[in-house]
Amino acid sequence: MEQNCIKLKTMPNAVFAGSFDPPTSGHLDVIESALSIFDGLYVVLAINPEKDGLFTIDERIEMLNAMNRFGKQMKVCKWDGLVTDFARKHGCSVLVRGLRNAAELPYETTMAYMNQRLDPSIKTVFFLYDAKHVDISSTLVRDLVTHNRLPDDIVPQEVEKVLRQILQRRGCPLS
Repeated sequence: MEQNCIKLKTMPNAVFAGSFDPPTSGHLDVIESALSIFDGLYVVLAINPEKDGLFTIDERIEMLNAMNRFGKQMKVCKWDGLVTDFARKHGCSVLVRGLRNAAELPYETTMAYMNQRLDPSIKTVFFLYDAKHVDISSTLVRDLVTHNRLPDDIVPQEVEKVLRQILQRRGCPLS
């Protein structure tokens, strides 16, 4: 007996952009969630010349590559233009954003609406951080690192290893 089945579309590649200064366990949570749905994910280090980071672009790329547990499904790139332009250039129709809490929603929705104005064919999908990561931000991690502290599990183990190497090279190792 033949069943009537609807052919599902394959999920396109998506883009998860951020400053990742440094990448956190929350970022990894969003990446894992996105890769459970999308065929591939471009993790894009969006370069903002207005922002000075604690870590250089190359150091952040090194940390992002270190936490790639997903092989070819996750591609790490840097981009100094609009994220919608990156998405269009790479054939992506979805932007991924992570939400830690409701306070981030106004900013994130405003950004999603502007991205939709820039390219109506590109949609934004929001993923909620796992509850155990809601208190983690790159800003907080940078502050802790400058005070020589790094509690367990706020950055992925692979990132912590690279982070320690970077700080060792700079002559200010974490204890």
